[in-house]
Amino acid sequence: MQLKRALWGINIVWLVLIGCVQTIASPPAAIVIVPTGKPLRETAVSATPTILAVDNYTASPSSTSVATPTPVMPPTATDAASQLPTFTSIQNEAIVNSALALGVPFAQMDRKNTGIRQYDNHLFFHPIGLDVAPSSIFMLDAGRVLKFDLDTPGLPQTLLSPGDYVGNVRVLEPLDLAVMTDGLLVLDRAGDVYLYDWQTQAWQLDRYDRPVGESSGHYYVAVAGEGNGRYLLETNYHYVRLYGEAVRNRLWPLIESRAVDVAVNGEDVFVLTQEMRGQNGILAKYRDTAYVTAFRPTVDIVQPRQVVVGETAVFVLDMAGQRLLALDRITGQLLQVYQTPPGTTAFDIDEMADRWLFTAPDRLYFFDEPQTQIQIPGGDPLPAALFTESMWQEVLSGLILPIQATNLTRRDFQMPGAPRHYRLGVHQGLDFYWRPGTAVYAVADGIVVRAMHDYEPLTSEQLDQLRVETETLGFTSSTAIDLYRGRQVWIQHPDGIVSRYIHLSSIVPEIIEGASVVQGQQIGAVGNSGSPASLQSKSVDSHLHFELWWQDTYLGQFFRSVETRQLIETIFQTP
Repeated sequence: MQLKRALWGINIVWLVLIGCVQTIASPPAAIVIVPTGKPLRETAVSATPTILAVDNYTASPSSTSVATPTPVMPPTATDAASQLPTFTSIQNEAIVNSALALGVPFAQMDRKNTGIRQYDNHLFFHPIGLDVAPSSIFMLDAGRVLKFDLDTPGLPQTLLSPGDYVGNVRVLEPLDLAVMTDGLLVLDRAGDVYLYDWQTQAWQLDRYDRPVGESSGHYYVAVAGEGNGRYLLETNYHYVRLYGEAVRNRLWPLIESRAVDVAVNGEDVFVLTQEMRGQNGILAKYRDTAYVTAFRPTVDIVQPRQVVVGETAVFVLDMAGQRLLALDRITGQLLQVYQTPPGTTAFDIDEMADRWLFTAPDRLYFFDEPQTQIQIPGGDPLPAALFTESMWQEVLSGLILPIQATNLTRRDFQMPGAPRHYRLGVHQGLDFYWRPGTAVYAVADGIVVRAMHDYEPLTSEQLDQLRVETETLGFTSSTAIDLYRGRQVWIQHPDGIVSRYIHLSSIVPEIIEGASVVQGQQIGAVGNSGSPASLQSKSVDSHLHFELWWQDTYLGQFFRSVETRQLIETIFQTP
């Protein structure tokens, strides 16, 4: 099977920006390998599986912590057999065929071979990180770092949440985590890295990364660690950064692609990315910053989500969480294909204990442990406003883009969830860069709930005050972020969804609070109001900043960057 690769190139301007010049080998454009590997596990493996059904997938401050973990509450005993949890797994034809096409074994994770811990509804809604320590499971969900006891079932302990402080640094939104020998690393969307020390059981600042500068545009999306080294995967300028004590700090460039995940074992660094256009994934191996040409995956990776590396194999979670690929760590040859348990969003493999763990909303799965069947009641549910991907798609179906004849930005930095370093905050919408005065339209029918006809442009003195406040607080206050938005229109739609149109240069006169609008009706025009660039002219940095909200949650919040993009592409039916 051929796997197309983009040519490798190093942009001189980019090299000046990151201050790092590296020489890397150029991979060939394509490769054909016939896999002959044996299955990694003998449990529930079939070389010629029976197809039952189809389940389609969709295309430097102080480091002393004051964050206090919440106590673990014992679960209430559940004795009735009728209350024991179970699940149904329907065989996916596309996953089966991917194994048959390459002649490798297929294994379906179902109730016959997989155990389950079932929690109450909305205790955790969309886990994007899972890592296992000798006696604990660590999960990242809704910006919270949760700790589960690996051997004694119970409710999770919350170790860290948005709004907590590590030293005097306010936590914005944790995005990834990684278990180390000395503690747990947690990456914040702001770029900071926190460490939960095993010995002190307290948080400390491992890396501070909140520069106040309008030109700062880096966006780290994943973290991994090995020894004293920490690896950060960057998606805007496409590189990996290595830092740590007694470690040579450096960074090296990647091909232009969307960063997904990074995993490290020994000297091997595996980087999982997605093509800039489309859903195809790319898995590359590096050693001492050099691309390893001998590693060539022999299977097409689609909608990648996560990579985990073991002693002999590297595992890729793809098909938006529905498939797990096991590849030879040396060659990239496909060894086996697994269909994951229903709803899987993240996984980890504890090689020491030979335990394979998967997580879905309100569930933990244990592959090859079918005897595990536990219902764990209790706990504080998350707010109902936290929607899963399918829920967002349902309530936002039928929307149009706010600017005609436009496409979504190619840069993840202009999508929801990206950092905004100039104001020490997080981007809550998506940007459409157009010339000033370009018409802006309502994305759906609704009622105008805010229209700032009386907006007064920010002065240089006001912007200076905002910068001072931001530097003092270490984050953007709600008042400051509203000022940065400039002239705005908000429209409330059915199901409680609110669309926000920001940085407008003007608003159509009849667009007033209480007015009804129909989909496609012009409401205003593109501008740069509220942005620092507005002091220079009315054209510099001209763009529409567009947000979608359900109560206190914005579209894309608490999702991986690749998930956010795919979700928005699905909603608006546009690449």
